[in-house]
Amino acid sequence: MVRALVGNLVPLLFATQSPTEPLSPTGQIIDAVKKLYLDLDDANLSRQYTPTIKFSYVAPPSATAESSWRCQTQKENGALSEDMFFDCIASTHNSTKPLALYLPGLDGFGISASQQFDDLAETFEFWRMIVTQEDRSSFNGLMETVSTFIEDVAVKLDRDVILIGESFGGLLAPAVAARTRAKHYKTHAGEDVVRDPIKGLVLVNPATSYEDTQWSTFAPLLAQLKHLKDDSRQDKRSGPFSLPTPYSFVGGLALAASIPDSNQFGRIVSLLTETAPVRNTDELTDILENMVAGFGILDEQLPAETIEHRIGQWLPVGARVVNPRLTTLDVPTLVVAGQDDNMLPTKKEAQRLVKEMPNCVKIDIPGSGHFVLDERVNLTEAILDSHLDPLKKKDIPYDAITDWDLPDKETVQKTLDARVKPLRRLVSPVFFSTSQDGKRKAGLSHLPRSEEGKPILFVANHQFGGLDLGLIIAELIEKRDIKVRGLAHPIIFQQGGGAFGGGPPVEQQERGGAGTSQTGLFQTFGAVQVSPRNYYRLMQTGQNGLLFPGGVREVFHGKNEAYQLFWPEKVDFVRIAAKFNATVIPISAVGAADSVNILIDAPDILNLPFGIGERAANNSAQVMAARFDGNEKSELFQPPFALPKPLPARHYFVFGRPMSTESLDHRDKDGCEVFYKNVQEEMVRGFDDVLRARENDPFIDSVQRIAYEQVTGKTAPTFLVDELNRK
Repeated sequence: MVRALVGNLVPLLFATQSPTEPLSPTGQIIDAVKKLYLDLDDANLSRQYTPTIKFSYVAPPSATAESSWRCQTQKENGALSEDMFFDCIASTHNSTKPLALYLPGLDGFGISASQQFDDLAETFEFWRMIVTQEDRSSFNGLMETVSTFIEDVAVKLDRDVILIGESFGGLLAPAVAARTRAKHYKTHAGEDVVRDPIKGLVLVNPATSYEDTQWSTFAPLLAQLKHLKDDSRQDKRSGPFSLPTPYSFVGGLALAASIPDSNQFGRIVSLLTETAPVRNTDELTDILENMVAGFGILDEQLPAETIEHRIGQWLPVGARVVNPRLTTLDVPTLVVAGQDDNMLPTKKEAQRLVKEMPNCVKIDIPGSGHFVLDERVNLTEAILDSHLDPLKKKDIPYDAITDWDLPDKETVQKTLDARVKPLRRLVSPVFFSTSQDGKRKAGLSHLPRSEEGKPILFVANHQFGGLDLGLIIAELIEKRDIKVRGLAHPIIFQQGGGAFGGGPPVEQQERGGAGTSQTGLFQTFGAVQVSPRNYYRLMQTGQNGLLFPGGVREVFHGKNEAYQLFWPEKVDFVRIAAKFNATVIPISAVGAADSVNILIDAPDILNLPFGIGERAANNSAQVMAARFDGNEKSELFQPPFALPKPLPARHYFVFGRPMSTESLDHRDKDGCEVFYKNVQEEMVRGFDDVLRARENDPFIDSVQRIAYEQVTGKTAPTFLVDELNRK
C-alpha cells in the first residue's frame, strides 16, 4: 500500500509551497499536492478556447507580489479586453521577449514542469495549455485548438514561438508544428512566402515512442476498474473510512513503478516515514484518512474515464500522425531525455529522433526518470544554450524597428538626386498642409513637430501604381526634417527596390549593416513590411509612420474608382494610434489615376480566355497578402490592363488637419470607429478640394508644365491656395 501511495504522491515533489500549519504532517503533504493542482488551474491570466481548454499566461516572478508564478496579483489587477488581450500582454515587456508555449502531459496541467515556470516566465512570454479532466477532444481537435491559439498570439502579431512539450505534449508539439506549417503553406501557396511561426521545439521525454510501449494494453484494463468504484465506496466493513478505489490503488502502483526515479522515490518515502510516532487513536485516524485522500488524488485529477479516452484516443492517433512526418520536420528541435525513464523508452527514442529529424539535438539527463523537470534541471538554461538560440545571443540580428536610422545627409541627397528627382520632373508634385482650424497652406509648415514619445501617423490613399511612398517621404525629409517609416507591402521585400530603387532583399542583417549593398533603398530609408506587429512597435517606440490602409485594392483600382477609399472595416490602426497618443494626419493624393488609361479591370483579367486569366490568378496566388487576416483570395494582386498616357498628370498631396488621439480611449470601440470615419472624411475633403482647385492650375497641361520647367529650371506654379479654402 505504501508503494501505491507513493505513486499517487509523485506530484508532492513539485509542491514547493508550504501547506497550512495546523494539519498533521501527512495532511500537509496531501494539502500541498491539492493546492498545487488548484494553482495550476487558476493562476494568472487565461484565454478560454473551448469549454475544457484554455491557455494561461504565466506572469514573470519579478512582476508579482510573491515573486512566484503562483501569485494572483496580475489576475486581480483587472481583465484585459478581448480584442487587445495579446497586444496588452506583449506590451508589458515591449515585445522584447520570445514566446514559449508549454504543452502538458496526459494530466492536462503540467504539474511535473511547475518548478520550471518561474525561470521560463522571466525569460520568455510564457504560456501554458490547460486541459481539464472533462475534455473529450480528439487528437486533431487538440492540434486545431493549439494552432488557433498560435495564430492569435504569434501569427497575427508577426511573432515567433517555441513549443515545449512534455510526455504527451512532446507528441502534440511536433504535430502542431507540422499542422501550422501546412496551414501557412496552404494559405500563402508556396515555400518562398510561407511564414512559419514555429521557431523551435523542446521535447521532454516525448511520447513519440508510444507505439513501443505496453500502455495501449495496460491502460484500458486499468480504466475498466472504474466499474468497481461504487462497490468499494459502499463497503460498510471499512468502518468510518472509504477504502481506496481499485483504480486509484492499481494506478498508484503503476505510477510508482514508472514515474519516479530512484532519487524521487527515496525523497517521497523519506517524507512519509518522517512522520512522528502515532500516540493515540485520533492521530491514527488522521493518518488513515489522509492516506485514503492521497489515493483519491488520482481519482480526482485523472479519473478512469479520462485516462481511458486520452490513452485510447490521443496517443495512438498522435503517434500515427507524427512519426511518418518526422523526417520532413526541419524545425530546430531539442530533446530532453531522462535516462532512467521507466514509463517510456526515452533513452532509445531520443537517439531515434536525433537520427530521423533534420535539425535535432538531445540532452541526456543521467539518473532522471519520466518527471525529469525537477530542481535538478534548469530547462530555461538548456533552451538558451541550445541551437534554438531564442534570444539570438550567438548572432544578434539587426532589428529593423529599433536599430534603423536615416543615412547621413550626403547619402540622402545622392539617393534623392538619383531616385526621386527624375520622378519629380515628370509629375511636378505640389504639397499643401492644413492647420487645426482646417485652413490649407502651401508647403508643409502646418505639420506638427515631432515630439518625444508622441508619434505622427500619416495615413494616405495609395495611388495607382503605388509610387507615392518615395515622393512623400522625400518631401518630409527635405522640407521638415521629419523621419517617417513607410509600412510597405511584403512583395517590396521579396523583390527589393520599389520607388526608391532596387537591391537584394534580406530578412536579417548584422547590427549596423543597413547599407544599400545589402538591402533595397526602401529599407535603407526606413520602410518596413506592413504587419500588426511592425506597426504596433513603431507606435510603441514613438516613431512616425506612413500607412496606406487601402493597400493593393487602391493601387490596382478599376476604371471608375479613382480617388475612392477601399479601407478595411476594422479600425485597428486607430486603436493602436490611440494607445500611444499618436497624431493622425490624413494625406489626400491626386494625380496617378489621371496618368493612365485603364482598359481592363483586374477582376476581369482573371476571366480572359486562352489561359491568360488562369495564369494571372496563379500569379496572384503566389503573392503573400499584406493584411494578417487576408489570403490570396481576399487580396487580388493583379494590376488592371492599363496604358500610360504620353505624359503623366501633375501630382497633388494635401496633408489634412492633424487629428490628436490623446483624448481617445483605445478601448472605446465606438469612439475609435467615429475617429476612423473622421479620418476618411478629412481625406475625402482633400480629394474634393484639390480636384476642384486643380481646374485653375495654369500648368495642368503636362506638355506646358514640363516645357516650362525645362526652360526655366523652376517648378511650374500652380493654383492659389485660396482655391483650396473655398467652401
